[in-house]
Amino acid sequence: MFRLSLVALVFACCLLRLAALGSDPVPDSDSAKAADFPRQIQELAIVNDKSPVAYWGTDPEKYTGWKSHSNRLIPVYTFGTKGGKPGVDLNSWFGEASPYRSEAKVQALYGYLPERTVNPDAVWMDQTNIYDLQKAAADSGKKYIFLVVFDGMDWQTTQAAAIWNQKKVSYNEGRGEGTHFQSYNANGTTQFGFMVTSAHNEGTDVDVNLQAVKNS
Repeated sequence: MFRLSLVALVFACCLLRLAALGSDPVPDSDSAKAADFPRQIQELAIVNDKSPVAYWGTDPEKYTGWKSHSNRLIPVYTFGTKGGKPGVDLNSWFGEASPYRSEAKVQALYGYLPERTVNPDAVWMDQTNIYDLQKAAADSGKKYIFLVVFDGMDWQTTQAAAIWNQKKVSYNEGRGEGTHFQSYNANGTTQFGFMVTSAHNEGTDVDVNLQAVKNS
C-alpha cells in the first residue's frame, strides 16, 4: 500500500509541476483522451522537446537527446524453449539459422541490403526473431508467454552486475553466472544467444498509443 501511495504521490507531484509551468492541456475532442494525463505530458514534451518530468539522454533540458541506437549485440535468455518445435527452439533463429547469413533474409529485414551486413559465419539472430519465436510458441499451443526487456542492459552491463553480486570476475564470455536469470535453467530448457538491435531506419514516426509506425 505504501508503494502504491508513493507512486501516486510522485505522479501527482509531476502533474502539479506541469501545471505550475503554465502548460496548456493538449486540445482533444475525445474526453477520454483529454483525461489521459500521461499522454498530455508526453505530447507536450514532444512538441516542446522538453519535459518537466523526464528526458531521454544526458541533457535534462532536452526531452529526446538520444535518437540513435547501438549496433552492439544484445543478450537473449529464453526459458522453456530448448527442444521445442521449430520456431520455438532458439536455434531456429540463432547459430547456423542466423538470418544474417542470407542476403534474401537481410533484404527482407531492412527493405534493402545494408553494406557489410551479410556474414556467412554469422550466428546472431535479429530482434524481430523475438516476435517470430513468440508467435511460434503461441501457434504451438503455449498459453503463457512472457517477454521481459531490460532496457540498456547489454552483455557488458550484465557482466558488471554479476561481478558486483559475486565480488569477483567469474566469466569473460558466453552466458555467465551471477544473476538469477543467468543461473536459472528452467529444468534444462533454457537457452542463450544474442541479437542485432540496429534500427530499421532513421526518422520513424510512431504512435505510442496505437503501437503503430506511421511512416514505415
